[in-house]
Amino acid sequence: MTKNQEIYRKQLLCKIHTHPRYKNIKQNEAWEDFLYYRFSVNSSKELSINELKILLDILEGKRKDELNLAIDFKGRAMLLSNAKSQKQEIYLKALLEELDMPLLSFYLLCKKTLKKTILKLEDLNKKDTTIMIMVCEKILKTRTLRK
Repeated sequence: MTKNQEIYRKQLLCKIHTHPRYKNIKQNEAWEDFLYYRFSVNSSKELSINELKILLDILEGKRKDELNLAIDFKGRAMLLSNAKSQKQEIYLKALLEELDMPLLSFYLLCKKTLKKTILKLEDLNKKDTTIMIMVCEKILKTRTLRK
């Protein structure tokens, strides 16, 4: 998801959460059910941009309120594009084991390389994981060349 898309998505969420109809539904403790029966989610943060636009249209009365609306799988996948893959995580752990690198040393290397504090492997996003895999591969390559 691009930066502009992220900004637009946040604007849509803001419009939804400040809408009078949202406040009424939320006050009656029915918001999660409202979302679940229409989009099969419990929170609006799980909705794609297109689904958020549909939701806003429903709240504003511009669109007929229906149950079981079509799920935007492609749009929702864009929300997860920053999540690292399980394959990446397994490969990174294997590299660390092969390097015989303690986790604390790896976290310090992350701080130096990524310029941010990492307290557990789950804190790494897809981009950071890719960077750290490349760094670990270079370290491993250097060690094997020295032997």
